[in-house]
Amino acid sequence: MDILLCCEHFYPSVGGVQKMMHEIGVRFIKNGHKVTVATSWRKDRISNTINGIKIKPFRIKGNAVSKIKGDIRTYQEFLIKSKFDFLIVIAAQQWTFDAMLPILDDIAYKKLHIPCGYSCFYNRKFKKYYKNMEKYLNKFDELIYNASNYRDINYAKSNNIKNINIIYPGASESEFKKTKEASYRNYIEIKKGTFVFLTVGSPAFHKGHKEIIHSYLLSELPFSSTLILNGNYTDVEVLSIKELILNPKKIFREILLRIIGKSPYNIKQLAKKNNDKEKNIIFSDLSRTALVDLYFDADLFLFASHIEYSPLVIFECLASGLPFISIPVGNIEEIVDISNGGIVCEGEKTKDYRSYADPEKLSLEISQLSKNKKLLIQLGANGRKAWKNHFTWKIVAKKIEDLVTISH
Repeated sequence: MDILLCCEHFYPSVGGVQKMMHEIGVRFIKNGHKVTVATSWRKDRISNTINGIKIKPFRIKGNAVSKIKGDIRTYQEFLIKSKFDFLIVIAAQQWTFDAMLPILDDIAYKKLHIPCGYSCFYNRKFKKYYKNMEKYLNKFDELIYNASNYRDINYAKSNNIKNINIIYPGASESEFKKTKEASYRNYIEIKKGTFVFLTVGSPAFHKGHKEIIHSYLLSELPFSSTLILNGNYTDVEVLSIKELILNPKKIFREILLRIIGKSPYNIKQLAKKNNDKEKNIIFSDLSRTALVDLYFDADLFLFASHIEYSPLVIFECLASGLPFISIPVGNIEEIVDISNGGIVCEGEKTKDYRSYADPEKLSLEISQLSKNKKLLIQLGANGRKAWKNHFTWKIVAKKIEDLVTISH
């Protein structure tokens, strides 16, 4: 089959959507299909081919609410005139989806859509946008949701939308094929026997790194430990005159983030309040290979993101057999129910449906679980088994292929 994937950002851009589209695309190619990705143009993209996936870039940006800017008509004509067997467009609220909506009836091949959570569903600016969404969803051959109880699928159910399917994301069977082995801590000279906590995510503030540090410092641990926070922590200390001249927008944005306390710099400053010699805090921005090694080498993953859908980092925890503690965000409770690979700590919800950790409650969970070696081992084994049986990208891609083959 000839398959088109549509997503706002793609290689060399990084992120959950980019990762998912790349992994699924690679599996399709391994199964003998052709894959093209329609995405945004990037000046740092060296090649328009990666791992056999062809990249069709468009100089377009924005969404239907903020206004789409660029050569929309060229993109629409590409969709209409092409002869793909099917397309998958992931995420609403972005141009590859929004610019497609007016021409859905003109696209002759099958159309699949992964709504990806509707992060702006409760934003007043998007009220009209979602009021009209029902008529568009019914024009897709299949809808793929990554959670059985979340704002996007609940919207579909409440509006009697047809063709609802639930396919969870996954983690790479090639990246996570090895078994647990100590390797990463040797690179950064963490002494033997140290308990390693890990959290992963960017931008750091919205991934709850501030609350995680608070919780870690409040926790009572009878052993030496290290907290590693992996995110956008490179070059956050010094703002030079040279940088201000070369990239004034970036520097002024960083200054504003520091003023309102949402910069990685603010989080690093918070870590300096650590007075416990048995606790160590490390900030990193690791390569993918090093990060996968660390998944296998850490002892407990901490997750306190403010907003999520079906977070890939949690599926990567399952794949590596790394137990986790998470606040209720996205479909975490559902993942825990299926995998029994981690525990959920009570958190707080705001009026705009964002989640926040209570440092005191999270610190208690950290203190209790990190001392329960037997439970940690069991959770890790449960997660690894669930991943092998349900959550590899190979399984995800096969489910989508079956969906297209069986439907209509």
